[in-house]
Amino acid sequence: MNDTENKIKKATIDLLLKEGNFGFTMYDVAERSKTNRTVIHYYFRSRDNLQAIITKEILTTLVQPRYETLTCDDDLKSKILNFLEESDRICKLYPYIDVFLMVRHNVSQDLQIFFQDMLVSFKDLISEVQEAIDRKEIKYPDAQMFLSDLFSLSSFSYIFGNFFCTLDIPLRPKSIFDDGHGKNVRILDILFERN
Repeated sequence: MNDTENKIKKATIDLLLKEGNFGFTMYDVAERSKTNRTVIHYYFRSRDNLQAIITKEILTTLVQPRYETLTCDDDLKSKILNFLEESDRICKLYPYIDVFLMVRHNVSQDLQIFFQDMLVSFKDLISEVQEAIDRKEIKYPDAQMFLSDLFSLSSFSYIFGNFFCTLDIPLRPKSIFDDGHGKNVRILDILFERN
């Protein structure tokens, strides 16, 4: 792959995951990548093809490594902490990644297959969480609610932090996320010490 292709792909990923511009045009990509639209069409043929290629790349380089932290052989708290740390790393760079996944899921067969496979591999995680609930180590009614809160707490704060930074108000939410480890400890406290 040459530099021009990489520049186009990076510009598209930035438009999608940093800016949340899911309705981007080839003009937007050309402007961001400082490349001619004809060159973009030469390499990628169409916006849909470019988006399909980018979706696969996002899946393999950002999404898979993040979710694989939850399927390793560590103890439950370590898995959750590793997932939160990987989420911090990715979501700081790309705050709109989870919105992108939700928006693209219905139209991307690659994403559908990935998440179907993840659900199969999550069976052990769900059992592990349920066992911790049964032992009263986690005060949640069920494993599904626990995982729903985990995924929400791990990423959406970056979207809102990013949004508030664009507003002309004295609140500086970026400072909230500067200490990722402190935030992750607070999330662990919420998940494992919930009343």
